[in-house]
Amino acid sequence: MANSADLLNALADRGPLSVVDIAEELSMPRPSVYRLLDALQHVGLIGLRDDGRAQLGTEILHLADAAVGGIPEVRAARPAMARLNERTGQTVYLCALRHQVVACLDWVKGTKVTLLLLNPGGTLPPHAGAASRAILAWDETLRWNVTSAAPLQKLTPRTLVTAHQIEADAVLTRQRGFSISDEDVTIGVAALGVPLFDARGELRGALSVAGLRDDIVPHQDEYGALLKEAAAEISAAI
Repeated sequence: MANSADLLNALADRGPLSVVDIAEELSMPRPSVYRLLDALQHVGLIGLRDDGRAQLGTEILHLADAAVGGIPEVRAARPAMARLNERTGQTVYLCALRHQVVACLDWVKGTKVTLLLLNPGGTLPPHAGAASRAILAWDETLRWNVTSAAPLQKLTPRTLVTAHQIEADAVLTRQRGFSISDEDVTIGVAALGVPLFDARGELRGALSVAGLRDDIVPHQDEYGALLKEAAAEISAAI
């Protein structure tokens, strides 16, 4: 079971791999790799390309959708996310803090997504990106941990990396009610984010809209209001 999980994780992280690559990655003899591939291919968890390399199989999609759908935040958020996508045309993200990084739980793709770095299952550091900075603004413990580690990783020239920048951004974000990520993760891309709370007022994650900078920044007040509206609906449903 451990070898199966290690192989699936390797394919998810690195993409299609040859038998030689897998044997090296898992420290397994090639005959064992062939047996493992045969077993996983039989249940649809991997597929073999024409060049002989293994890749994730289509059954993974079914399992992934079932797993994501079982997350309370995802079930609560999907209707509001769909409407937000329809009204803005932008990519809508649902994210949550996981092991000190911000993970994308679900998304609804917009019409222009080629430049976006984040996708479901992907992560961003807690100091970069609209969802991350929305969570950071309302999570004092996380913010203390992040600022204590400053200077932080710079993803672009506009990434906030000092403790002063992080604290100042948190103040502005709380005053405004939403975060503004302006090319701090990817040049040419901007996003807006709002925190998500449950019925008890506990922080559960963040909702964001992202797209090309010229499609987001001029509409930040409009999209910010729509985000707050969607967040209120989701919070009531969690």
